Amino acid sequence: MSDKRVKVSIDDMNFYVVGENDSIYVKNLADDLDLRIKQTQNSNYKLNQAQSLILTALNILDEKNKAISEENSIKEVKDNDDVFRKNVKELEEIKDLNKRLEDKNSLLEKEIEKLNKKLSNEREENQSFTSKIELQNKELEDLKAKLAEVKSEKEVLEKQIYESQKRIIDLNREIESLNDK
Repeated sequence: MSDKRVKVSIDDMNFYVVGENDSIYVKNLADDLDLRIKQTQNSNYKLNQAQSLILTALNILDEKNKAISEENSIKEVKDNDDVFRKNVKELEEIKDLNKRLEDKNSLLEKEIEKLNKKLSNEREENQSFTSKIELQNKELEDLKAKLAEVKSEKEVLEKQIYESQKRIIDLNREIESLNDK
């Protein structure tokens, strides 16, 4: 690229600006600077040309520094906004995870409730079986006692039968002896 030479007039002084920038852009910059110098001179008639130029340059540097400061503030806000958005995203992810965990917890609580009901039913059934077993054990004990009683009666009756048979034999002998006589 070749450098362009542009003639501009600033504060009634002619300059040639050499550079790669478009001539319209350079002329607009020069016109803006010329206007600012004239505004500075019009606001204070006691300033000479050098003082007007210095004060205008100071004003331009002030505007530049304020613009840089504002740009930095905007960047800071943008950075804070990015951090905020990241935090919001993390918060939404945490909320989503919390919701999923609450749903899972709810399902687990329902499952625990079902298992507790089943356990309660099993305990009731177990209690019922235990009661039946105790009743059957009591009946068994009663039957064992009755069996012992029946065995005892049997022994008594067997002794009575034995004694009765002995008596019959003795009586039969007596009858035979009486018949023989």
